[in-house]
Amino acid sequence: MVGDVARRDVLSWLGKGALGAVALGAAGHPAAAAGGGVTVLRGATLIDGTGRPPVRDATIVLAGDRVLAAGGHRDVPRGVRVLDLTGKYVIPGLWDLHTHSTFYENTIAPLHVVQGVTGVREMWGMPETHATRRRIESGEVLGPRMVIASAIVDGPGSVWPGTDVVRTPAEARAAVRRAKDGGADFVKVYSFLSPECHAAIADEARRLRIRFAGHVPARVPVQDALAQHTHEHLYNLFTSTSDNADALYARLRALPDDPADPDWWARQAGRIERAAVATHSPARAQALFAEMKRHGTWQSPTLFVERNMSRSPESIVSDPTALERLRYIPTGLHAQWQTIMSGRPSRTPEEVAELRRFGDARMRLLRTMHEAGVGVVAGTDAGFAYVFPGFSLHDELALLVQAGLPPMAALRAATGEAARCLGLERDTGTVTPGKQADLVVLNGNPLADITNVGRIHAVVSRGRYLGPAERTRVLAEIEAAAREPMEAPVTPLGCCVH
Repeated sequence: MVGDVARRDVLSWLGKGALGAVALGAAGHPAAAAGGGVTVLRGATLIDGTGRPPVRDATIVLAGDRVLAAGGHRDVPRGVRVLDLTGKYVIPGLWDLHTHSTFYENTIAPLHVVQGVTGVREMWGMPETHATRRRIESGEVLGPRMVIASAIVDGPGSVWPGTDVVRTPAEARAAVRRAKDGGADFVKVYSFLSPECHAAIADEARRLRIRFAGHVPARVPVQDALAQHTHEHLYNLFTSTSDNADALYARLRALPDDPADPDWWARQAGRIERAAVATHSPARAQALFAEMKRHGTWQSPTLFVERNMSRSPESIVSDPTALERLRYIPTGLHAQWQTIMSGRPSRTPEEVAELRRFGDARMRLLRTMHEAGVGVVAGTDAGFAYVFPGFSLHDELALLVQAGLPPMAALRAATGEAARCLGLERDTGTVTPGKQADLVVLNGNPLADITNVGRIHAVVSRGRYLGPAERTRVLAEIEAAAREPMEAPVTPLGCCVH
């Protein structure tokens, strides 16, 4: 720990710098004052997540779990730990806003962190998920910061075990109360909800002051879901922006339920959505996006999982990159993934090409949405079949850039904008004084090539510096743990009907 004299030197030094007043306020934060020493990162180019231009040859001062200063300071006081990062790039710790299965404490939780994902939004909350968060917060387990959903709230015909199925508005309101009482950070909604139940959830969530997020239900136009905090997977956008939208939704609402065929809804809604590309109205889309911006409704497009699931299953399971990453996945979770893939029919080249064209159309629409000012955040569905925690966020950012977002905007979708979406911008999302000490040190410039987010030199998680040697050690431990049998709770095989 830094001694009293050295700490006085640090505070004096901060007070003389350009960031002095703000940094001194951060240094007075209890977490900083009680921290296990001061660490100075020197020489890297800082991309702080605010959208401001990079700062070359930056100095970043950390104490405990807080950033004390970040900027162009030069001199370093005595008695502090100094790490020379000349030639490296520092970004905020990344957030993945659509994940599953982080309760695998010896594998999935640390895998996020060593790949630079220091925060996640878990989209299916269970008691085991909350228990893992408590152990992470207490320092027993290496893992990301977590925001946790309720159990999925869905209508009859829902495909996942453990879903809170609601059939009436009264049942929907009761489900929101159960989620709130159960400690969920938000209510997770899904595709089979009726319009009436979805509206009841919106009203009860507003009354109880809890957010709700998830799928826009298949029978609910996006225009009627603006109170929903985030929309996942770009679902329903072409149906909702079609010149024939009213007729398409009337058709969807007239289709009878078929509990004996749980995938029936997904197939019908998906076919209608793909056909609606031909009748897409740019004017209707612009009006919708203006309303989404006005209401503060966010989009989490999960491009990687949607692109992956457009492939034929045999090509997914035999992909060389997937085979390399599988060594970090626990055997029980891998078995679930295999079950998903064995239940999916093979696709013809023509079917794959059709789905790829649809995916490309959605990416073009995402660019239009972003340019219209709708908030876009990075989520991956990590934990779903062959969507690898940590790694998948690097893939997602590359696809956001491919869709037309500038690299800075893509990076902010997983940092500053992600924090703002979660309402956590006072604590996380940027490398600025007073924020939590979550950072990633890269070997290449992500603004020149977004794939450089995968070239990780080191990670700082809650102030703990995981350099190259420690990251290698943690990855080896994850690989060994993945081979061990582990009892896991009964869980959905993922949250999405892709």
